[in-house]
Amino acid sequence: MIRAIFFLFFIFSTLQVKCQHDNFFLGNDYFFNIEKKILTNDINHHISFKPLVKSDFNIDYPNVLFSDINQTQKKSWLYRKLFLEHLFVYNEENYNIYCSPIFDLTLGREKLNQQKIYTNTRGYIVYGNIGQKISFFSSFRENQAVFQSYLRNFINEKNVVPGQGFARRFKDVGFDYAIASGYVSIRPSDLFVIQFGHGKHFVGDGYRSLLLSDNSFNYPFLRVQTSLGKLHYTNLFAELQDISYFATNSIENVDQMGYPKKYMSSHYLSLNLFENLNLSFFESIIWRVNHAPGNRGFDVNYLNPIIFLRPIEFSLNSPDNVLIGLNAKYKINYKSYAYSQLILDEFSLNDLRKNNDFWANKYGYQLGFKSYDILNLDMTSFQIEYNYVRPYTYAHHNPQQNYGHYNQSLAHPLGANFSELVSIVRYKYKRLGFQLKHIIAKYGSSFSNNTVSYGNDIFMSTGDYAETQGLQNIGSGRPSDFGIEMYQGNLSRLNYTQLNFSYLINPHTNLKFVLSLGKRTLKDEESENISDYFTFGFKSDLFNNYYDF
Repeated sequence: MIRAIFFLFFIFSTLQVKCQHDNFFLGNDYFFNIEKKILTNDINHHISFKPLVKSDFNIDYPNVLFSDINQTQKKSWLYRKLFLEHLFVYNEENYNIYCSPIFDLTLGREKLNQQKIYTNTRGYIVYGNIGQKISFFSSFRENQAVFQSYLRNFINEKNVVPGQGFARRFKDVGFDYAIASGYVSIRPSDLFVIQFGHGKHFVGDGYRSLLLSDNSFNYPFLRVQTSLGKLHYTNLFAELQDISYFATNSIENVDQMGYPKKYMSSHYLSLNLFENLNLSFFESIIWRVNHAPGNRGFDVNYLNPIIFLRPIEFSLNSPDNVLIGLNAKYKINYKSYAYSQLILDEFSLNDLRKNNDFWANKYGYQLGFKSYDILNLDMTSFQIEYNYVRPYTYAHHNPQQNYGHYNQSLAHPLGANFSELVSIVRYKYKRLGFQLKHIIAKYGSSFSNNTVSYGNDIFMSTGDYAETQGLQNIGSGRPSDFGIEMYQGNLSRLNYTQLNFSYLINPHTNLKFVLSLGKRTLKDEESENISDYFTFGFKSDLFNNYYDF
């Protein structure tokens, strides 16, 4: 990535810098002021495919980040670098560069066994512009952490830190992990933006997404965005990895092989039908590559940039995994909107009419509402959201073709076979911040020492693939074809509450001092797990880490 950036410096050094085609960060807290500004100023913007490109919006985003913060008084160099500016800024006629360190230095304790918990993250962000048409971004974070007990259990089972990649053991109960991301963004004309790099994306207007979220780890991608007034079209091509493959297959020389690859081709068509109504169509296909001689390799048919790949899949007699969905948003006024999603994996209308609970009726939906300046109190927001996903949605007969990456779902962290209610209240006053988040969820998981898949774990086979292929650790399939009910299996109830108080130090990196109090209770038919904890420290809150499951 660094070599590519310097190469672009050389090639385009004669251009002048005017536009920024890099992205806004995905972090929900960072995005708070920006979304409010877009919502209050504009009606016809397409903002459901994230991260958003800065040059798509006519807003002075640095001033938006510094809302209610005094910048007029003369300050010392040290004060400005700590509280008002990037650490390093280099501006020339042809290009500019911004660079800052980022941190997550937090310490706390979990009540269970009085376990000390902490996160020690050091990293950087670098971004800039070359001429009028090219922008770039790069980030890196090195981490050591000791997590709450339920997160340690998850990491030990999945071998990944949620959304942050492969975990290596660190001392007795800690983990060491690193995260790198970056991209180059090119805008050849007002109609197109082309981005390629390594990162995440989010489709939707809610806290969760049932279509595509930033829940899993970063992946290599190519994104092509086309803007035609009320129509906005996005192509996303990505390379995903199945890091559990070697645990299910007996293969020699595993230590000399990289993780098997699979690919995702997604299309997103956003339409502003009316002044206040946006309706978007989503389609995504997952296909794997068999690198053995004489077997199927990379399928160029799925590079078709036109939406609706289902006919191509049928014409190829394809065994691949296709999902289609809808995203809708209705702007009630300049402060509030309602939103929804629908995801269809497989669907049989005939069986739905028979009401026979056919296993392959795999779908989910989302309903939500969000409002700013509630009770006429400036810089507040309230959000409530309901998510519902049927068993086996996102899963596949061959788990290598599920809707997952790096042992996590590409959509919702709970997988499938669940319902969830999320409510979030936020308030900001100058540099002070407050957030209360409460989540109630119910889902049907697998039983201990039972290989049957009840539809929650998308990395378990939906059929007899393990038996026919001689594989292991992917389950023995579904219990039946009909009579598949919501929450079947080990009925689990989740109650999660988190309260955050913060003081914003530097808006450019969203560096803040945070005091966090949390309580998580998970009760199923076999056990009960309670985690009470608190943490405090300094955090650059630019990226979403979903620990609320």
